[in-house]
Amino acid sequence: MILRLAFRNIVANGWRSITNMLVLSVVLIVIVWMQAMYFSWIRLAETQQIDWEYAKGMLRVRSYDANDPFSWEDSHAPLSAQMQGAVQQGELMPVLLSPASIYPQGRLMSAMLKGIPHDQNLVKLPAKILNPQGRDMIPVLMGTVMARSTRLSKGDVFSIRVKDINGSFNAVDAIVEDVIEIPAVTADIGSIWMDLATLREVKAMEDETTYLVMADAGLKSLEQGEFKHIDKNEYFADLYQMLKNERFQQALLYGLLLLLAMLAVFDTQALAVFRRRREIGTLAALGFTRGKISLLFTVEGALYMLFAGGLSAVLGFPLFWYFAKVGFKLPDSYDEFGIQGFSEPIRFVYPMGEILVIFALILLLTIWVSWIPTRQISRMNPVDALRGKVN
Repeated sequence: MILRLAFRNIVANGWRSITNMLVLSVVLIVIVWMQAMYFSWIRLAETQQIDWEYAKGMLRVRSYDANDPFSWEDSHAPLSAQMQGAVQQGELMPVLLSPASIYPQGRLMSAMLKGIPHDQNLVKLPAKILNPQGRDMIPVLMGTVMARSTRLSKGDVFSIRVKDINGSFNAVDAIVEDVIEIPAVTADIGSIWMDLATLREVKAMEDETTYLVMADAGLKSLEQGEFKHIDKNEYFADLYQMLKNERFQQALLYGLLLLLAMLAVFDTQALAVFRRRREIGTLAALGFTRGKISLLFTVEGALYMLFAGGLSAVLGFPLFWYFAKVGFKLPDSYDEFGIQGFSEPIRFVYPMGEILVIFALILLLTIWVSWIPTRQISRMNPVDALRGKVN
């Protein structure tokens, strides 16, 4: 009976009810959209790094520190016999890093040479084109961001200077074999890829490696000596910290949106208690307790939220579908900021668990805000309420 009366009262409120539902539905649509964007961004960034660099895991030289450029030159170590066996079986892929100076069109620039086996198949990098056999110059590969910063394009020739293991400098000529889109920013910005054997020869390092990419997570048991296992939490630490910083701004925006929505519901319910004094008195005269009358107004507030949820699904479906199929494309210049996941359109994936939790939280807030004005009912005299008077 209370549910039926609450529904009739919402219908009788006309435009006030529609306005409340529209405000709540807009808030829900914005929150769902933002929640999906952040969730999809992190998921895309992780997928890109896994496909292009991380695979199933990584064993890295302990001395390597991504935030300390002075450690990069000496961050290499020989492989154990067990690791070499895994490399020969294709279970591990060795990568050697080497800081270098490059001279595109006579300009001096810094770069990171990354040696990778040309016959590898653990990551998406098309390393086959790096095979140096039958070539006069060393073939190299780079991403579009690196190509723009160096002003190099496919077929261009430039010089590279590197320091070998003995401290001597060697200069070689390289040719840009191809320029490709590399979504993983750490594999693009500042990076030049070449064949591992060639880089080892240039640096006079017969069996040195900076890190090993694993084909199976179980290979972390090979962690020993100079190499340590890098798990996802450590590898994606910067990404997760960035997400943590964004979460604060996200929560602040959610709070402002919810405040506006709850103010709309509160004002409507407070006005309803004031305008419907005769109705409250009539219900009290018919035997309704103050608790049931308060429940009636609270149920009305809950129905606003439930109807708004259905309305947001209808109004927001075209928006949700578009970003799931087409994606959210950032301007091309954003990929030069080095933020992972921004180089490709972010196709939204909607985390239903998180969305349902947010919906339940907003529903509880709406019920609470709807109940607050009903406290006035407990101080109303039924006779005065029938006469339209206020205590």
